[in-house]
Amino acid sequence: MRSGAVTVHRAPEHGQLGEHRILSVLGEGGQGTVYLGEAPGGLRVAIKVLHRKLAADPETRRRFLREAEVAARVAAFCTARIIGTGLVGEQPYIVSEYVPGPSLDELVKRDGPRRGSGLERLAVSTLTALASIHAAGVVHRDFKPANVILGPEGPVVIDFGIARAFDHVTTNTQVTGTPSYMSPEQFANRPLTPASDMFSWAGSMVFAATGHSAFPGSAIPVILHGILNGEPKVSGVPEPLRPLVLACLAKDPAVRPSADQVLRALTGGGPLPRPYNQHEITNASGRSRRRRSKGAVLAVAAGGAALLVTAGVLVVPSWLSGRETPALAQGNQPSAAQPSPPAVAMPLSSSVAKPLKSPSTKPSRSPSVKPSRSPSTKPSRSASAKPSRSSSVQPVQPESPSARVRPGATLDLGALPVVALDDRFAGGASGGYVTYQPFSGEDLPDVTVGNGRFRGTGTEPYFGLMAGGRALASDQAVSVVTIGSFAETGKQEDSVFVGWIKDDSDYATAWYNNTRGTTGFDVRVNGEFLDVADQIPATLQPGDRLAVLLTGETLTSYAEHAGTWRRLYTTSIAGALTTAEVRSRFRYGFGLRATTGTITVTGMEGRSARP
Repeated sequence: MRSGAVTVHRAPEHGQLGEHRILSVLGEGGQGTVYLGEAPGGLRVAIKVLHRKLAADPETRRRFLREAEVAARVAAFCTARIIGTGLVGEQPYIVSEYVPGPSLDELVKRDGPRRGSGLERLAVSTLTALASIHAAGVVHRDFKPANVILGPEGPVVIDFGIARAFDHVTTNTQVTGTPSYMSPEQFANRPLTPASDMFSWAGSMVFAATGHSAFPGSAIPVILHGILNGEPKVSGVPEPLRPLVLACLAKDPAVRPSADQVLRALTGGGPLPRPYNQHEITNASGRSRRRRSKGAVLAVAAGGAALLVTAGVLVVPSWLSGRETPALAQGNQPSAAQPSPPAVAMPLSSSVAKPLKSPSTKPSRSPSVKPSRSPSTKPSRSASAKPSRSSSVQPVQPESPSARVRPGATLDLGALPVVALDDRFAGGASGGYVTYQPFSGEDLPDVTVGNGRFRGTGTEPYFGLMAGGRALASDQAVSVVTIGSFAETGKQEDSVFVGWIKDDSDYATAWYNNTRGTTGFDVRVNGEFLDVADQIPATLQPGDRLAVLLTGETLTSYAEHAGTWRRLYTTSIAGALTTAEVRSRFRYGFGLRATTGTITVTGMEGRSARP
């Protein structure tokens, strides 16, 4: 955060937040208030407290703290470091590094455009910040001149990733962001990738170099039309920055260069590669999913923009939102504060999800079923017995509406009482698995089972999906895998999968990639991948559990750490497992994939609402 020259004539609502004494109000916006605080050792911090209206929603509170936890993983290269989180009453807050100084927006409006080495340093610093943010699996989502602070040690990027926490409280007639610096895909309500930040970065650099936006206009409809359909105004941007800015302002996010690529080109590492295409989404299965940017997307975006303007509900909910109150000078002291609930500080690793208390959530230890082998079954490289893909499993009827399980913020395994599979990999007592090879270019892992571990290893890239001995008999079910260890090689693939597997061309899984610290879904039908939700940041450790819950036409992934489950992500699977006949061909299972090295799991559990 920054300091300013105009005093806010209002006492801070809070005199103390956790261990931090509140000195002044730095600013206010639609999402809450930013305070200048001081730690016992004298360190000054910026503390962002969520507005009471938004904090009344438990999901918003959870997301707010979760996004802060994710943002805290960003390396502090030209970014304002996240220090911690806490609660005051029901209002969560985030404590971050305080950076005194004007924003880029203020500086350009006061002193004019940046020139020469000052502009180059600004570009390099902000690209370094975005590269660091993206390397942590975070998308800033609200990069703009107001979120770049010109501090005493150079430019610093603030408020990265937090805007995501408010996605679910906006509607399809609302867009989150500052219009002049938003990417076309933000108006189309599409999932955002680092490419969106690169568009916003380029627009901010145009403003820094010229004093006007890349798509100038005095009214929102004009700005939106320019972003969606017009050519950017970059004539005042000097070389060598201009061609890099133009590349980042491409309408198609798939052809924008990455922060790393632009940084290398700007600092003498050579020209940008063509075509760029670096924003293909490569998930844990190695499948590239280039972000489609069809004309229909822009048409939808244009229609959405018209709706926003007509309804008058364009939302600009960045933290200070352009309506911020000028900040107090850094040295000012607060006047008497009004009474407020005590603040409770929490470590960044804390989850707002409450631990499950029901004893029924503990997995049972029923023996695994070993089905007979079928001649049609593909050979397995597992040391254990190999189950059949037999059609002897009888289809079941859909459950009654009264028995429906709903995905929530936490996972209650007790709501799915029928244990189909509970395997602790005790050698000969382990349930048999058929191992499938999804990609011919990758080996199956060498597998050993026993002593409480299922171990997959290889000296070449490998990927194996292990289908257990029990079929999916319900459209309300959960698959759970316990992580033993990762390869920890730092290579591209170091991934665990869990879900339901038919064969090498048909499976529905959630996955976690340890190298990238991301999680997502792979749903494949007849060899074709469904277009499911994009990957998101996550952190799992040995001993944690990864689960995927099936509820009708929806998959929801969960992670358990220290006995507490938290929801990760939800996606529609478009009826892929809707009918009993189709489900009967899928079996509870898991997968291991690595570039090289060894991955182990220590448990596999499958549950459903009915046999």
